[in-house]
Amino acid sequence: MATPGALLRDLEALALPAACLGCGAYLPAASEGAGICAVCGSRMRRLGAPGCARCGQPLDPWERRPHAEAARTCGFCRTWPDSMVWAASAVWMVDGPARELVHALKYGGWRVAAGPMAAAMARAAAGRLAGVELLVPVPLGARRLRERGYNQAGVLARALGERVGARVAEGALVRVRETRTQTALGPAQRWTNVQGAFAAAGGIAGAKVAVVDDVLTTGATLAACAAALAAGGAGEAGAVTFARAAVPD
Repeated sequence: MATPGALLRDLEALALPAACLGCGAYLPAASEGAGICAVCGSRMRRLGAPGCARCGQPLDPWERRPHAEAARTCGFCRTWPDSMVWAASAVWMVDGPARELVHALKYGGWRVAAGPMAAAMARAAAGRLAGVELLVPVPLGARRLRERGYNQAGVLARALGERVGARVAEGALVRVRETRTQTALGPAQRWTNVQGAFAAAGGIAGAKVAVVDDVLTTGATLAACAAALAAGGAGEAGAVTFARAAVPD
């Protein structure tokens, strides 16, 4: 029997034109509802090796030396709190199709975009997600949830959960105060903006969890969520996103 989430995606697929969300090209009948064509799928640039053992960020040449690799962290994630044990992303946000998918899900209301996004995440983070018991989406503030009508991270987590066999715990994390949008903030401001913004709501004691979101930029939001989950008793907290953006200056 199909799950409610699968039925919802089927209904959305019927309402969608048979067009790729990345480029608008016609999708064959067999691909209807998939959201993206094979060409756009191949154009998305995946994070490549060698990468940091903790976060997967491509390493600078000096970081590839044995003494640097032994530290298991790169310059990108070295200042993250210990509570975020790992992070994984599927593609870079710089490419057109990846950006179009994120915007279609987050701003366009096309929840069917979560399908190809979750598929890419499941492939890229298969090793990390193998032991994860709970997927916890980054919660939206009440005002943004009313404006948007849904939490894109929750939609993405449900699509990912169906692919990797992990339970989605949308109520495990709550946003205890409204924050400014991170989009226009610099790195230091992003960390300050989300400090203490989240709290665990229970049901995670001893569990290995992964925070789910669409894009990782500095890691500030994901780290704040992981810290709250760790404080609430989670056994291990990591993070998985569809895209990774270049860190703003």
